[in-house]
This record gives sequence, C-alpha cells and structure tokens, in this order.
Amino acid sequence: MRNQFEFFGIKTPLRRELGKEIVLASKELSEKEIVSLCKELWAQPEREFQYIACDILAKNAKRFSPAYVKRDAKWFITNKSWWDTVDSVRTSVEIVVAANPELESTMFEWIKSKNIWLVRSALIHQLTLRTKTNSKRLFALCEVQTEKKEFFIAKGLGWALRSYSYIDPKAVKKFVKDHPELTPLAKREGLKAINRKSAS
Repeated sequence: MRNQFEFFGIKTPLRRELGKEIVLASKELSEKEIVSLCKELWAQPEREFQYIACDILAKNAKRFSPAYVKRDAKWFITNKSWWDTVDSVRTSVEIVVAANPELESTMFEWIKSKNIWLVRSALIHQLTLRTKTNSKRLFALCEVQTEKKEFFIAKGLGWALRSYSYIDPKAVKKFVKDHPELTPLAKREGLKAINRKSAS
C-alpha cells in the first residue's frame, strides 16, 4: 500500500464480520441512498471504511442503473485511488455493464482516459464473466493500450487476457502474437495460465 492510507489494522475476515450488518441493511436502501452512504464511508480516513463501501456496492450492484457506472462508479474509481479499491469497485461495474450492453461505449471512453485507474477498470471489467465475456470488446479494449508501459495498466491488460485464456486460449495466443508491441509484463501475465498448462 506504500503507506498511502491510514488503517485500523483490522484483518479482512473480522472486517467483513463487523461490516456484515450494514452491508445487509443496505439492501433496503435506494441506489441514491447507497451511493450517499458509500461516499460518507469513502470520506473516512481509515481504509477499512472504503472496503466496507466496496462490499456494499458489490452487494447491491444487480439493482443499479446504468447511471451508476457513468457517474458513481467513476467517482469511486477516481477518488482515493489505488489497486485495492479500484479492483473491488470493478465487481459492481462488471455486473451493471453486463446487464446494460449500452454501457460498452462508456468502457471505450474509459480506456482512452488519462486516468490510469479508469483505463485499468475498463480492461478488467469483464474479469469473471468467463463464457459470457464479450471477446470482441475485450480484445478491442486491450488493443488501445498494447504499448502502455504503466505497471497497473500493463498488469491489468495481462490479467484480462489471462482470465479469458481459460475460455479461449487460442484467441489469447493469437492476440499476443499479433501484437508484438505488448510489454513483457502484459505478455507474461496474459500467457501465464497457458504456459503453466503446457509445462504440466
């Protein structure tokens, strides 16, 4: 974490147990109320509050409107940004974008952003969709950032490719072969599962 945030020092299992009641209670709130609550949690200095907010967003994502991604998720991604919260907010983004295909255009806006966390979020927004992944969108988003050397972007790009390689390894291998400009990090991450399988 590079000492960027204050922590209570609560381990994840205990933090989830302590936050369980508020996460469950949030199911009775409207989208607007949930976002307001999570922004209040985001304003607190200790990082554990932001983690609870991420849990709340993920728990309620199936009820969120497209506006959540365009406005609110973008806000959470670009405030107090670091990989931990960015990758957690990704969960709610994945759910809402999957339910609202018109948000594809928003992902293509994010992929061209100067904000590295929006770029990373666009790259990994389909991370756990497996066979429901829109592969055309995945490769098109990756293609925009193939030359990017920034660590969190290159790592995210490789992570997205690796996740899809479990579904279509040939497509991922072809993408890597067709894009020699990919950074060593992105290639290594993208082909990790394929290479591991070949070696076993």
